[in-house]
Amino acid sequence: MSGSSRLLPYLRLVRAPAVFSALGDPLVGLLIARGELPAGRAAKAAAAAASLYLAGMALNDLADREEDARERPERPIPAGEVSARSAALLGLSLLLTGALTARRAGARQIGGALAGMIAAYDFVLKRSPALGPVAMGACRSLSLLMGAEAGEGSRGLQRSAGAALLLGTYIAGLTLLARGETEAGSAAEVTAGAGVAGAALLATALRGGRRAVPWTAGAVALAGPAVTAALRDPVPARVGPAVGAMIRAIPALDGALAAPRAPRHALVLLPLLALVRWGRKLFPIS
Repeated sequence: MSGSSRLLPYLRLVRAPAVFSALGDPLVGLLIARGELPAGRAAKAAAAAASLYLAGMALNDLADREEDARERPERPIPAGEVSARSAALLGLSLLLTGALTARRAGARQIGGALAGMIAAYDFVLKRSPALGPVAMGACRSLSLLMGAEAGEGSRGLQRSAGAALLLGTYIAGLTLLARGETEAGSAAEVTAGAGVAGAALLATALRGGRRAVPWTAGAVALAGPAVTAALRDPVPARVGPAVGAMIRAIPALDGALAAPRAPRHALVLLPLLALVRWGRKLFPIS
């Protein structure tokens, strides 16, 4: 077996292409906090977000390995491609790396808080129908706030609180809708999740005005068709693509949150849309 063949199951484990959807969160926080992107801090904050996101994906599959054996046997752990021990070591290593990198970027409080929330979500909170989506939304809110703290400390956190709430609301809706990916999910959860995420997009457009509208429209264009199909027929085969489409739309939402404060600098988020789209051709990200 070649080196690339051995690596592929681990890339699938952490849903590697989806990491591009997380890189924009701390950049939004930095942009709102400072109105610009200091290269060093931006790179460290993005690296921290990537490590923490990938850690969350690995630990998620570790926690879900028994459920996946029943409902998603093709995932790397139940398929026998990655051992539970290897997944645990990878997840914990990435979690520690992310927290330390966040600290080096200047996010001394939020980086550790995000690492803790990721672990709490994966192993405890996601089992709760009410707390699970909220906790997942909180993870992405903290990712945005990590960049804000790296940029301007407590003042950055204050400036970015509204944007963090909107991003977290969208992710909570996405997480609720994603419950329909399994047979245990319900049509009501799919409908409610789509409604929550849609409300977050609408609020973002209204809050950001004309600078945010093109970005928000892009998010709707990316996610809308697949979500509409899932609403019409809320079965796992429809919900899975809707989840992937909503993930691919996150960089557009990030742009809508950043553009009112820094319209030109927000354009740095555009390549993330292409990278997420390119990544999905390698393997699914839902």
